[in-house]
Formats: sequence, C-alpha cells, structure tokens
Amino acid sequence: MTIFIIALVVAFGFVFLVIEVLLIPGFSVPGLVGLAMIGYGIFKASTEYGIHGALVTLAVSAVAAFILVRISMRSRTAQAMQLAYTQKDTSAIDDYSALVGMKGTALSKLRPSGIAIINDIRYDVVTDGEFIDAGSPLQVTTVDGTRIVVSIAKGG
Repeated sequence: MTIFIIALVVAFGFVFLVIEVLLIPGFSVPGLVGLAMIGYGIFKASTEYGIHGALVTLAVSAVAAFILVRISMRSRTAQAMQLAYTQKDTSAIDDYSALVGMKGTALSKLRPSGIAIINDIRYDVVTDGEFIDAGSPLQVTTVDGTRIVVSIAKGG
C-alpha cells in the first residue's frame, strides 16, 4: 500500500468525521467509520513504514484534526448550534442601597409583598412578615440586592 492510498484513507476518515460533526447530531455510523478509517490508516502506515511511518501519520492526523476543528467551529452550522452569551437591550441591576431609611407609602396591601411609592417612584417591596394596609406610611429598613424590605414608619 503506498503512502498515497494511506493518506487517502485517512482523508476519507476525516470526511466522515466532518459529516458526523456538522450534519448528523450525536455519535453514529459516520463517526465510527471515520475513526476506523483513521485508525486503519495509522495501522497500515505502521505495517508498511514501521513505527516512524505510524508516528508521522498520527502527527499529521492530529494537526489535521486540530485545523478541522478550528475551521468547523467558525462555520455557520457550528455558530447556529452555539448559545449566544450576549444580551441586547439589558441593563445592570439597580443599586437600591440608597433607599435605606427613606420613607414612602404603601400603594397596595403588603401581605407581605406589594408595591410602595418611595420618592415618587414605584418599587416592589416586602415586609419582614407583617401585613400592612394600602396607604400606610412606610420606611425602608434594609436592602438586599433588589429586595427592598420595609416596615411601618415610626412616628407617622
């Protein structure tokens, strides 16, 4: 078997792997055939040319696999399979820590969560378990991330 035929067997093995990766989901017959052809090419290189032939074929196959993976990851098919990690039209979480100690009014019944008006802005708020009627004066006691905790305002 000449080196040309060995290279052809390995190349067709890579063709089957490309078909497997880009066209057929999962791992099935083309992937197994591709791996078998690459393995057979390396085996035949070792029987025809000794250990040096096998190592050269293995090294060329590894470089070709690396290049193939790099190229396939940039293809439209691979891009369509990847998740997008960017979000458009979003903003960072607001920092509500400046609200601690401010007073407002319950816009809805807080049982224990509801809506309050603080500095003429509507906020989703919670209490520490107490029920507060709508229209009651409130004071922000703590803020934990976006969780605004209120209680009935002392002194009216």
